[in-house]
Amino acid sequence: MVSKKSYELNEEMLNKIISVAYGDATFKDKFIVMRAAKQNPEIYKVFTSYKQTAKEVDVLREEEYPDDLLRNIVKKNFPKAKNTNSFLFDFYSVVFSRPFVSATTTIILIGAIITTLIINKPVQYNYKYSEAEIISADKQVRQAFNIVGKFFKQTQSTLENEIMGERVAKPINEGIGIVNNILEGETK
Repeated sequence: MVSKKSYELNEEMLNKIISVAYGDATFKDKFIVMRAAKQNPEIYKVFTSYKQTAKEVDVLREEEYPDDLLRNIVKKNFPKAKNTNSFLFDFYSVVFSRPFVSATTTIILIGAIITTLIINKPVQYNYKYSEAEIISADKQVRQAFNIVGKFFKQTQSTLENEIMGERVAKPINEGIGIVNNILEGETK
């Protein structure tokens, strides 16, 4: 004997009824709710009530509000954003929005530039070097270049002979020799 499934109106069934009434349910949930509505009059009554409410909700449309009303609401409920202008923007606005201020600022800047050029004019040295001083300086420069040249030659020879020859080339040659011996031993 096949037992009938009794459908009870619990929270899970109520959620299924609501989703079917609003058209959001899966095929399985629709089948379960329709079957339960046929067998249980209480479930049928709740289902029809929710279905009627869903139809009424679908009929409702958005109403359009006037822009003035929306602006008034925004002004009352949202504070005005603080304007965080920088000093340079304020200075620019004051100077260039008013011609008198702009002209005055320009005259002051040009005056300041001319004044600093007059006060801080470049120093001119009127020193005359003697022939002996020039020859002495030339001799000192040549000696300095000779010392630097000797240092570079010594560094070059040390680099070529000691570092490159002994510390770099010798281990590389030994490694290549070992690899050659291994390869020659395998091929014979």
